[in-house]
Amino acid sequence: MTQHEMRRIAMQAIYLANQGNLTDAEEVCQKALKALELKSFPDYSAEIVNGVLANKKELDEQLSKYLKKGWRLNRINEIDLAILEVALYEMQNSKAIEPVAALNEALNLCDEFSSKAVSYTHLTRPT
Repeated sequence: MTQHEMRRIAMQAIYLANQGNLTDAEEVCQKALKALELKSFPDYSAEIVNGVLANKKELDEQLSKYLKKGWRLNRINEIDLAILEVALYEMQNSKAIEPVAALNEALNLCDEFSSKAVSYTHLTRPT
């Protein structure tokens, strides 16, 4: 399984967590395992899910800084938010991928799943 596929699984798990207001990473991984009909949940995907959920408040606060005046994160489509959370977490915390590569991966996920997150994702670009 490629790193992109594992990232996609993590993003889909975060999407499930966002939809159900779930905060327990193990529960989220188990639900995603079943929903995605996987034989096992990849370790790298679990690492991302754990990291995003453990740092969700901080990640969302950072993302909120880039929203249009008067907007809140709850106005963003949940799949877009999941892509952004995974990207920002990886850019700030992952030793497995460079920040620029994490951003590129987020753009690839946007191409697969979203029509709007691309413009948001460019705002999280590392300086």
